[in-house]
Amino acid sequence: MDITWLGHAATRIRTRAAAVVMDPYDRSIGGTMGRPDAHIITISHQDPMRNGVAGVAPTDGAPMVLDGPGEYEIRGVLIEAVRASLRPVEGASPESLRSVLWHFEAEDLRVAHLGGLGTQPTAAQLDLLSNVDIVIVPIGLADTLGPVEAAKAIRALEPTITIPVGYDPAGDGADLKAFADALALKPEEPVLRFTIARRSASEERRLVILEARA
Repeated sequence: MDITWLGHAATRIRTRAAAVVMDPYDRSIGGTMGRPDAHIITISHQDPMRNGVAGVAPTDGAPMVLDGPGEYEIRGVLIEAVRASLRPVEGASPESLRSVLWHFEAEDLRVAHLGGLGTQPTAAQLDLLSNVDIVIVPIGLADTLGPVEAAKAIRALEPTITIPVGYDPAGDGADLKAFADALALKPEEPVLRFTIARRSASEERRLVILEARA
């Protein structure tokens, strides 16, 4: 399995049989994620930061677009999604804050993408996400948890590997430092692509840093 960061919360997982692009963003918000190909697209909520489906290239036919809770099996990837909520905003309706968290299982690995997490995980969300090996989590977006609160959520999930996204890789590094300090983990050297063959027998926790392609 390969994992790459496409900028903002957008991330791609590639297995031997499938490519999954999560939270692709519209070019109108700035930056470009190129034109990644995918069999599956997941959307945490309907916003140009997360639903830029037109920027994803089809492969073997039009990609399957998933944007709501449910259970799916596509090209050997087991997918389960649960309802979540974005960061509360004064005056916002509950409907406008609704989002989705994603759990993927493929090639003996379990991966969560928390692009729609704006509050601490509920009991129902923990039931789904507490057994994951890898968690991909935004730490610097306006509508999701900030670095310290995101670290608190990660401590509740206890994944072996944490991959932060959704921050400015060209910025002052404050978000990443605050996140790493709150987790008490040392960030690894950034890589363009993180490759993992199977679930590690090691219980050593890792903070994997990806270079953004955007």
